[in-house]
Amino acid sequence: MNCKRCGKPLPNRGVTCRFCGMLMDQEQIEYQKKMNDNQNQKQVELLSEKYGYENNIEYNKTKENKLLGLVIIVFVLVILIVLAILINVIRNG
Repeated sequence: MNCKRCGKPLPNRGVTCRFCGMLMDQEQIEYQKKMNDNQNQKQVELLSEKYGYENNIEYNKTKENKLLGLVIIVFVLVILIVLAILINVIRNG
Protein backbone atom coordinates (compact mmCIF):
# COMPACT_ATOMS: atom_id res chain seq x y z
CA MET A 1 0.00 0.00 0.00
CA ASN A 2 1.23 3.50 -0.79
CA CYS A 3 1.14 6.78 1.15
CA LYS A 4 -1.81 9.01 0.24
CA ARG A 5 0.33 12.18 0.42
CA CYS A 6 3.61 11.29 -1.35
CA GLY A 7 2.65 8.01 -3.06
CA LYS A 8 5.69 6.11 -1.81
CA PRO A 9 5.39 2.62 -0.24
CA LEU A 10 4.40 2.52 3.42
CA PRO A 11 6.61 0.65 5.92
CA ASN A 12 5.75 -2.80 7.23
CA ARG A 13 5.80 -1.50 10.81
CA GLY A 14 4.85 1.82 12.35
CA VAL A 15 2.03 4.26 11.67
CA THR A 16 3.82 7.02 9.73
CA CYS A 17 5.25 7.28 6.22
CA ARG A 18 9.06 7.06 6.22
CA PHE A 19 9.33 9.69 3.50
CA CYS A 20 6.85 12.46 4.34
CA GLY A 21 5.85 11.64 7.94
CA MET A 22 2.11 11.55 7.28
CA LEU A 23 0.07 9.41 9.69
CA MET A 24 -1.65 6.39 8.19
CA ASP A 25 -5.42 6.24 8.28
CA GLN A 26 -7.32 3.37 9.90
CA GLU A 27 -7.70 1.47 6.60
CA GLN A 28 -3.93 1.53 6.00
CA ILE A 29 -3.15 0.42 9.56
CA GLU A 30 -5.59 -2.51 9.33
CA TYR A 31 -4.09 -3.54 5.99
CA GLN A 32 -0.60 -3.38 7.51
CA LYS A 33 -1.64 -5.53 10.50
CA LYS A 34 -3.27 -8.06 8.18
CA MET A 35 -0.10 -8.31 6.07
CA ASN A 36 2.13 -8.64 9.16
CA ASP A 37 -0.13 -11.36 10.61
CA ASN A 38 0.04 -13.31 7.35
CA GLN A 39 3.83 -13.02 7.25
CA ASN A 40 4.18 -14.04 10.92
CA GLN A 41 1.99 -17.11 10.40
CA LYS A 42 4.10 -18.21 7.44
CA GLN A 43 7.29 -17.60 9.41
CA VAL A 44 6.04 -19.60 12.41
CA GLU A 45 5.03 -22.47 10.16
CA LEU A 46 8.46 -22.51 8.56
CA LEU A 47 10.22 -22.36 11.94
CA SER A 48 8.05 -25.16 13.29
CA GLU A 49 8.87 -27.27 10.25
CA LYS A 50 12.57 -26.54 10.62
CA TYR A 51 12.94 -27.00 14.38
CA GLY A 52 9.82 -28.99 15.20
CA TYR A 53 8.38 -29.64 18.61
CA GLU A 54 11.73 -30.76 20.02
CA ASN A 55 12.86 -27.14 20.48
CA ASN A 56 10.32 -26.56 23.28
CA ILE A 57 11.34 -29.79 25.01
CA GLU A 58 15.01 -28.78 25.02
CA TYR A 59 14.09 -25.45 26.62
CA ASN A 60 12.21 -27.23 29.39
CA LYS A 61 15.13 -29.64 29.89
CA THR A 62 17.44 -26.65 30.39
CA LYS A 63 15.29 -25.44 33.27
CA GLU A 64 15.19 -28.95 34.75
CA ASN A 65 18.98 -29.26 34.41
CA LYS A 66 19.49 -25.98 36.30
CA LEU A 67 17.25 -27.19 39.11
CA LEU A 68 19.05 -30.54 39.24
CA GLY A 69 22.42 -28.76 39.40
CA LEU A 70 21.21 -26.61 42.29
CA VAL A 71 19.94 -29.68 44.18
CA ILE A 72 23.30 -31.45 43.70
CA ILE A 73 25.24 -28.40 44.94
CA VAL A 74 23.06 -28.13 48.06
CA PHE A 75 23.43 -31.88 48.71
CA VAL A 76 27.24 -31.70 48.44
CA LEU A 77 27.34 -28.69 50.78
CA VAL A 78 25.24 -30.54 53.37
CA ILE A 79 27.58 -33.55 53.19
CA LEU A 80 30.63 -31.30 53.63
CA ILE A 81 29.06 -29.58 56.65
CA VAL A 82 28.19 -32.94 58.24
CA LEU A 83 31.75 -34.21 57.61
CA ALA A 84 33.23 -31.05 59.15
CA ILE A 85 31.07 -31.49 62.25
CA LEU A 86 32.00 -35.18 62.55
CA ILE A 87 35.72 -34.43 62.19
CA ASN A 88 35.43 -31.70 64.85
CA VAL A 89 33.61 -34.07 67.24
CA ILE A 90 36.20 -36.85 66.72
CA ARG A 91 39.15 -34.49 67.36
CA ASN A 92 37.61 -33.02 70.51
CA GLY A 93 36.07 -36.19 71.81
